[in-house]
Amino acid sequence: MEKTNTLPLEVGYQLVSEKGTERKTYHIEKMLGRGGFGITYLATAEEFVGNIPQTTSYTIKEFCTANVCIRQEDGSITVPDHEREDFESDKADFLREAKRLYEMRQEGIVPVNEVFEANGTAYYVMQYLGEMSLVKYVKENGGNLDEEEAKRIAIAVSNALDYIHKQKVTHLDVKPENIMMLKRRNGSITPVLIDFGLACHYKKNGSSTSKHSATGITEGYSPLEQYAGIEKFSPEADIYALGATLYFMLTGKAPLKAADMSAQYLFKTLPDGLSDGTIEVLRKSMEKMAERRIKTIAEFQKIINQGDDVIEGGQVTVKRKVNSKQAKSSGNFIKYGIIGVATILVVLLIILLTQNGGDNNSPAKEHVTVDSMAVGTPVHDEGGNQYTNGQADKNDTPQQAETSQQANQPQKNPEKTQTSAPITNQASSQPTSSTSQKNYLDLGYAVWNGPVKNGKPNGDGIMKFKSSHRIDSRDPSGNVAEAGDYIDGTYVNGHLDQGTWHKAGGGSEYLLIGQ
Repeated sequence: MEKTNTLPLEVGYQLVSEKGTERKTYHIEKMLGRGGFGITYLATAEEFVGNIPQTTSYTIKEFCTANVCIRQEDGSITVPDHEREDFESDKADFLREAKRLYEMRQEGIVPVNEVFEANGTAYYVMQYLGEMSLVKYVKENGGNLDEEEAKRIAIAVSNALDYIHKQKVTHLDVKPENIMMLKRRNGSITPVLIDFGLACHYKKNGSSTSKHSATGITEGYSPLEQYAGIEKFSPEADIYALGATLYFMLTGKAPLKAADMSAQYLFKTLPDGLSDGTIEVLRKSMEKMAERRIKTIAEFQKIINQGDDVIEGGQVTVKRKVNSKQAKSSGNFIKYGIIGVATILVVLLIILLTQNGGDNNSPAKEHVTVDSMAVGTPVHDEGGNQYTNGQADKNDTPQQAETSQQANQPQKNPEKTQTSAPITNQASSQPTSSTSQKNYLDLGYAVWNGPVKNGKPNGDGIMKFKSSHRIDSRDPSGNVAEAGDYIDGTYVNGHLDQGTWHKAGGGSEYLLIGQ
């Protein structure tokens, strides 16, 4: 039999809900949308407050399998005999999930008011949230959101997901189209998660209570494992979609499908100036392999708030955005202006020291020799031991590191000295505090061998990468280091100031990022 699209209920159709002696009539105003398992309508119903009639708007979802159900003239639905068994099974799942949603009481999850059967199929009635989806909201607010607002929305949605995950339910269709921006009377906006058509409930052993596995997908938002079907309780699938939604808010673009997404693409397409917590939560929530991904909403919220004041999800206050090009241009002007002024001051200081150095009886020096060796260039002492421009070699033991750091041996192989790196602000290439201590710090994606202050790299040392990772969140070029790459350079409060990026595949590149 040739399959045809099912017609929606006509505008003006009266949909009747009957429960015992109770009867309620909903008037269909228009179709809001349709998917593989349902059609959504805007409907109104007349209700009385005392003796005064009031017209209330609702959203109604009808169970209606695309290309299977056939609409009759009276509005009822029929299905071919060979599709009947699957239709009834899927309808039972629809009713089960609708009733479970009816029992949920959580801000950020669309409230369900009624579940009933009519017209040979099933319906559930929800609060009407307006027609401002997150997609439309982002488009109407400049094409992308600033970081703080995007984080607030992501955390609000994560609170809703945390609630359903604790009920052993996964949504499995989190995306900007399924997040409605509900405007309150005070002007604030609350993100609300809708469309639980793919949602699955699971038993204590992790197996689904529904017959079908979750095979519905949305490219860019569904994780890789969802393409094959999800059979067990997998909160990390929703976390991938939440990370992808955060990416959309920050960039205004949908991410690539999961099979094509990479850390390098992620970092290169993100806007400049994002906090470490935001970058890290995107990387860890959008891991291709589920076993390497963030496992819980609590972990997601902990990472996204890393280094920041805790941002609570909920109502969102709309803020006027600064033009990103103007902000970036202004920031670069200030950054490079400061570097330029600092460099001039250092040169003047060197001249003054040259003219006035030593005691009064010493002859004036005729010239100043500037060591052009880049920070971290390997040097060998008389005994053949290697150290790094005053810092221990990355392969030394802590005891050897202390010894080699204190050593002040002449260069044995001066021909290996690098001369290509530019001379930079000398003040910025020193640890910012005398309290910094030499340490070996494992950051997960990399190991730092150098001074540490407040748990962060702070001074001259070596950063060796263990996995693909953005070099620094403040790097305007968005460079991504791969496993085996390392940087000899200066870090200030956890951020790269300047240094040489040595690539495992060969070649090196000098980076000047500054503060």
